[in-house]
Amino acid sequence: MTVSSLVRLSPFPLGSLHTKGPVSEHLETFAYERITSEYARDVVFQEAEDAFRNKLDDSSGVHGIWQGEYWGKWMIGAVRYCEYANDSSLKEFIRKSVGILMAMQEPSGYIGTYRDPMNIFPADPQETMKVLGHPSEWNWNIWCRKYTLWGLIEAHRLLGDPKILRSAERLATHLIRSLRDNGIRLGETGTFAGVASGSILKPIILLYRQTRNELYLDFAQEIVADWNREDGLSPNLIANAMAGKPVHAWYDDPHDYAKAYEMMSCYEGIIELYRTTGESELLESVIRFHKLLKEHEYNTVHSVAFNDIFHNGSSQISAITEPCDVIHWMRLCGELFLETGDSSYLEDFELAFYNPFLASVCRDGKWGARGVRSHTHHLYAFGQAKMKYNHCCVNNIPRGFLNFAQMAVIADENGLAVNFYSPFDSELSLPNGGSVQLRISGDYLGSGTVDINWDAQIDIPVKMRLRIPKWATESTIDIKGSQETGEGEWFEIQIEPGQSNARLTFERDVIVREHPSTPEVPAWHHKRWSEPGIESSMRTERGSTLQYGPLLLARSHFIDNTEEEMFGDPLPKGFACTLKPSPSDKVDYAFEAEIHSDDRKLHTTVCDFASAANVITKEPKLFSVFF
Repeated sequence: MTVSSLVRLSPFPLGSLHTKGPVSEHLETFAYERITSEYARDVVFQEAEDAFRNKLDDSSGVHGIWQGEYWGKWMIGAVRYCEYANDSSLKEFIRKSVGILMAMQEPSGYIGTYRDPMNIFPADPQETMKVLGHPSEWNWNIWCRKYTLWGLIEAHRLLGDPKILRSAERLATHLIRSLRDNGIRLGETGTFAGVASGSILKPIILLYRQTRNELYLDFAQEIVADWNREDGLSPNLIANAMAGKPVHAWYDDPHDYAKAYEMMSCYEGIIELYRTTGESELLESVIRFHKLLKEHEYNTVHSVAFNDIFHNGSSQISAITEPCDVIHWMRLCGELFLETGDSSYLEDFELAFYNPFLASVCRDGKWGARGVRSHTHHLYAFGQAKMKYNHCCVNNIPRGFLNFAQMAVIADENGLAVNFYSPFDSELSLPNGGSVQLRISGDYLGSGTVDINWDAQIDIPVKMRLRIPKWATESTIDIKGSQETGEGEWFEIQIEPGQSNARLTFERDVIVREHPSTPEVPAWHHKRWSEPGIESSMRTERGSTLQYGPLLLARSHFIDNTEEEMFGDPLPKGFACTLKPSPSDKVDYAFEAEIHSDDRKLHTTVCDFASAANVITKEPKLFSVFF
């Protein structure tokens, strides 16, 4: 069954849908530990708030750090979770906390964690060598203000208090006037060739939409014009993406400009400006950027970059990906789907969410990874920017969950489209009137079966589109006693008023992916992958990975795999694998695997990659995705 492209796509409000099953359990555990508990508010958030009192980010006198980002990141996640859970207590905490921050706003409009608002230029690498022990251009002043601004905008959206919007305006206006009055180009500021500072583009556009103040639109267009220069000055994001050259080859040293998370944030801002102006080159540049990442940066665990730098990540069989990168890769893919209707972006989103994103979330919900690896154990970091309870990746994790929830089902001009099949309950108010109560259940991840139940309070029929994942070998829908086989990207059914149901079945084989050896590992990649205790464990020999539906599979000590199973010689090319579900209380999904190679059979236990190593440990050989 083929369908036309989707147009005019828009997510439903966050409170319209609530996830169920393992995804919900991980979300609720994390939200309690990091957002709603007494500890989260009195310890985690308090530390982030205190950064505005202490103003330590430029205390070295040489370089700047980023304590100022944590308040905004926490606030964005808290606002979105508040909308999702309809949590009145959290809403009041947000109201009180925003009031406290606004009371610290200076008469100029500045709110920040740098004592000197104009300390915005890159640090001197020779001077930072004396302080840090390595050369650095760290200055995160405007980056931090980006998150404060964004947090205020989100709080205003939740609370509707005009004083919050006015505070956000004063903060943004102070920054813009400071730059213009001193003849400073935004791209001259911050670190990584101005990429970190430039990522303020998105909240500036969001502020423009709230206020219609042309100052903010002019500033946004000024930022983007500086990314489409004829002289090629770094980072030149639009011109370079349009030219089609790999990101790591745009300039001499990727470490100087190709910071993955920050750069993807900039492209997300470009999409927001496209939505405002309709300038087609803006969207096309993001489409081409995504294509470059899939070709040169996509890694073995379904994320992009190599430890937060676009440095030809696809060239290495060993993967390490920062959760911030995963989250912003998901966001980039989601936004591109909303603008193009191309379901291939949903495939990328889904693989990133179920695999490296969930792998980054500690099973106890108290913390998250700094780097998700393909084998050994994940990287965890503490004491970032002299903070004890906050971390850039950990504070971003709530948004990853909630982005997934909000993209699970969306509105289109004809009705609605179901994108993801992790169980959920929803009550959806349709743009053209009426509502649909929609429930997704079944075992999409384990067996490929999906049960759909709905109760449509509508006057006229509407269409519902159901995504067909590309990994499915055969897709069928059973509705009202008749079965139909799907072709292409979507099933399309007509919903009549009243109650009904359907069952989807997505057949699957185990996909065996062969990864060639990488015998010569550049010193840069080895340093970025390793940590004490696993220096010799970066993989160079060939290997295979297994995918079952959207799940990347792994072996782990959690399911009693031996070190020889996980780190022995690779299986020969050309093997096949069949799976049988195996109940486990140690992981979310476990299977008994039978591997066939010529006339040989091998039996082993495998599990979902996300559950294979989601604990803080220094165990050097905890898990591996390689077979």
